[in-house]
Amino acid sequence: MFESGQLNPEELAKVAGASMSPQLMGQLFEQVRAMMSDSTGPVNWELATKTATDLATKEQREASSNLTGELQKAFEMAALWLSEVTEFANSETPKQLTRKLWVQDSIPLFRELAEPVATSMSKALSENLRGTVPEELAGMIGPASKFLQNAGAVMFAAQLGQAVGKLSQNVLSSTEIGLPLSSRPGFVTQNLEAFLSELEVQKSEMLIFLCIRELATSALYASNRWLREQLITQVREFAAGLRVDLSSIQELAAQVDPSDPSTFQSVIESGALITPRTQEQETALERIELLLALVEGWADAVSLQAASRLPSHGALMEVLRRHQAVGAAQKTFATLLGLELKPRLQRESMAMWQQVRLSLPLAKADSLWSHPDQLPNAQEIQNPELLISRINGSDDDLDQELRNLLG
Repeated sequence: MFESGQLNPEELAKVAGASMSPQLMGQLFEQVRAMMSDSTGPVNWELATKTATDLATKEQREASSNLTGELQKAFEMAALWLSEVTEFANSETPKQLTRKLWVQDSIPLFRELAEPVATSMSKALSENLRGTVPEELAGMIGPASKFLQNAGAVMFAAQLGQAVGKLSQNVLSSTEIGLPLSSRPGFVTQNLEAFLSELEVQKSEMLIFLCIRELATSALYASNRWLREQLITQVREFAAGLRVDLSSIQELAAQVDPSDPSTFQSVIESGALITPRTQEQETALERIELLLALVEGWADAVSLQAASRLPSHGALMEVLRRHQAVGAAQKTFATLLGLELKPRLQRESMAMWQQVRLSLPLAKADSLWSHPDQLPNAQEIQNPELLISRINGSDDDLDQELRNLLG
């Protein structure tokens, strides 16, 4: 593209992996022309939002009025049943979202998660330019570095916008990626209607079960405000440590076929530009995965208990798990971090929460979420008796201290 001195809109769109309207391509070129001006930051979020919105609205339609009414009734029933099995609640009115509204809700969260990755890559490319440029061209470093940073902001925005736009076409709920997009639970009704139409199980039961699961996850975050910030902080700290493998850039460049721009996208998506994770990052990933598994396992355990009146609640859980295995959470964290959520760990977390909730009073079981230090560790997930003994032992120690004080 640079050798020819020309910018072909169709080829540039292919390189970004984006399917864009002529209007959006025009907006992209506005950004290209601005690459030599003031920096737009590590990600051009205006472009990312427009790219995602363009994809989200491409085949958007309204869900049937029947589903809208059924969903409201299902949420009311779900809230009643959920109140019987947990003290956590969310008083916010559930939302019925279009794909476009889901994008609008999700962009602030993706901004929090993705900017450290983009910043690290932009910094690495800029430093590489300074380290490799011939001495006689040192005076050009400033403008060239600015151009690279702004070009990276545009390309990263196009790639991220496309990923978010594609997610909007498949995601079911506001909490499906494991983190709540907003304080309100909700569903993308168009996607929910398509999902329900393909099921062999009772659709009315599945709708209630999905509402229970959505309310449970939303209530957990609403009642424990530290939890969302803890996860976001862990993800950002890990992402800030990502580095570009500068030594492999030339080798990877040889894999790009100029006649097939999709090969450039494949190289980026393969993660080959990122250096191997350090031991500190591996440990950070384990913490993220553990906390996400605890959230998902708790929501599963509570949902199954609340949905015990539904004759096929076990089958409904398996249907949901199959959806989760290829769903938004898997794609989101794999794309951003190379983090693959392990279904095994989630299942074991659910089994642990089920045993804890049978062995401890409801209030005591819920109180484990009051502080991160209270939560089960990996060993306690594998052996719930260790957790139950720890909690009961802490109570015994407190009782003894009170007796000593009063005696």
